[in-house]
Amino acid sequence: MSEDEKKKVIRNIAGFYSIFQKEVLDTFPENSSELTPLLSKVLREIYYTNDITPSLLTKRLAITVPNTSRCLQQLSDLAYIIKVKDDNDRRITHIRLTKKGIEVVKRSISLMDKQMIDKLGILDMEELVRLSDAFSTIKELFEKIGA
Repeated sequence: MSEDEKKKVIRNIAGFYSIFQKEVLDTFPENSSELTPLLSKVLREIYYTNDITPSLLTKRLAITVPNTSRCLQQLSDLAYIIKVKDDNDRRITHIRLTKKGIEVVKRSISLMDKQMIDKLGILDMEELVRLSDAFSTIKELFEKIGA
């Protein structure tokens, strides 16, 4: 594959990310008056990532370290997360959801599911299968290049 073809792949990935953000990620409802949209995103990122640290969270959400610290403190004060020191390296802190945090994210996911089911309603069964297969392929290939 030529360099130009690889750049085209990269542009397609970036374009996909924008539409995915708009049509899927931005549809996550904020189902708690005490949570800002940013705090909700932080909770979802923690929920979907098995082992997350504040520095990884900062990178994933493209926010500053002080913003990350503030968000984590607010979520800790609300009893949605706990911070756990690494057993092997006490300098590393892992972020985990509490039962309360998991429940609030699951409620949000449930509401988002209902919204997405409505959106997907315009697709016929063949298109839904194609979409599902495409996401399976994308996931598989990204796992391969991430390994």
